[in-house]
Amino acid sequence: MNKRGGEKWLSVWWFFVLVVIGGAVVIGVLVYYSAGIDTRSLEADVLAERITRCINDGSYLNPNFLNQDFDVFSECNINKDLFGMGSPYYIEINAKDIDGNSKRSEIIEGDSSLKQDCEIGQSVKAESYAKCVKRDELVFYSKDGKLEKIRVSIIAASNQEIKKVAVI
Repeated sequence: MNKRGGEKWLSVWWFFVLVVIGGAVVIGVLVYYSAGIDTRSLEADVLAERITRCINDGSYLNPNFLNQDFDVFSECNINKDLFGMGSPYYIEINAKDIDGNSKRSEIIEGDSSLKQDCEIGQSVKAESYAKCVKRDELVFYSKDGKLEKIRVSIIAASNQEIKKVAVI
């Protein structure tokens, strides 16, 4: 009873299985690391959410917000170095009462051309344009002991480029 031939065939299949599994792992890693991920809309949403939580304190307006010296960067814990001309971010904050009268001057920070890119991107297919998020919040604030409503509009845009880099 000579069983040497069976062992030779088993080792050939064993190497074949190892090559198939190794090839599948290599292909999977290449596909994973070469995929591009577009997070522009998520970044704009996170930025708008951070500003909303900073201004809207439990359905009540942040008491410092109506002051003209309100610094959105220090109050909302946002890095000011990321905003400026040519930056990939933009924020705009408006505050109006129910009648539409402005309660304070607009806060506009970042590259204002991103807002125009968002408006264009809504009407035509533009894959590399900025993504925007607009939020309208109705909050209460106390004025002379009387509770009044104010509408805060927030526009946040991101055009942070995500590059597709192939591993091979």
